[in-house]
Amino acid sequence: MILIVNGKAHKYSGKATTKALLQSMRIDCERVAVMVNDKVVSRKKYSSAKLKQGDKVEILTFAGGG
Repeated sequence: MILIVNGKAHKYSGKATTKALLQSMRIDCERVAVMVNDKVVSRKKYSSAKLKQGDKVEILTFAGGG
């Protein structure tokens, strides 16, 4: 399936959950926030939040500063 990840088309053929997508991209699930189609996905729901063809996924990382 094709997903739009951070504004770019991303071909993905794995299990269609938010957690599986993050793992396939080697992203630590504990260090990001995820939005799917402009809705925040609770970290508790990463394993059950299903993705489908054409979904717009935004992966946000946190940066500390001082």
